[in-house]
Amino acid sequence: LYDHRNELSKLARLVVTGSAVFRDVVEMERSNLAERSRKLFTLSAIYSANEELIGGAQITEPRETAALCASFWDAVADHLPEWRFVRESKMTAGEVRRDFLHSHAIVLQALGIVGRELLLMPEATWRIKLTALEKINWSRSNARVWEGRALIGGRVSKASHNVTLTSNYIKQQLGLELGPEEQRVEKA
Repeated sequence: LYDHRNELSKLARLVVTGSAVFRDVVEMERSNLAERSRKLFTLSAIYSANEELIGGAQITEPRETAALCASFWDAVADHLPEWRFVRESKMTAGEVRRDFLHSHAIVLQALGIVGRELLLMPEATWRIKLTALEKINWSRSNARVWEGRALIGGRVSKASHNVTLTSNYIKQQLGLELGPEEQRVEKA
């Protein structure tokens, strides 16, 4: 278990340094972000998201695995313009975290779950499916969609069933089918 955590930690760092989307916007030391932080993500959020993305697979080739993960996250970022706006100083990281859910750990983890399924498809197929991310209203004020999924009483909740409900919604928007356990959580 320790070895796997250590490998995932190394992987997260490799992904951050190897991905254009994460470079310079990830807090590498602290596990939470101050309201005025210029960082958009925490390393711990990237760690959890990649853990879901690779699905417990053994990391035998860390650089290849990191390159695959970075490629996936860069493709995701192509459809979330606010991430780019932070890197281009058109929006502050604080504004994006305050107004949108897609920079929060719960959504990164949910995207990792969705990504694990997508990466089983040919690359051209999963890249096309990711375009549907643009149609999702990621605004925190979109309570009709997010309350009870990613938000509880207007606050972000990273409980496991909230991660599942968030990934379910993303899967549905991308045209992916829910598994039996995901359907059970959705019905509950």
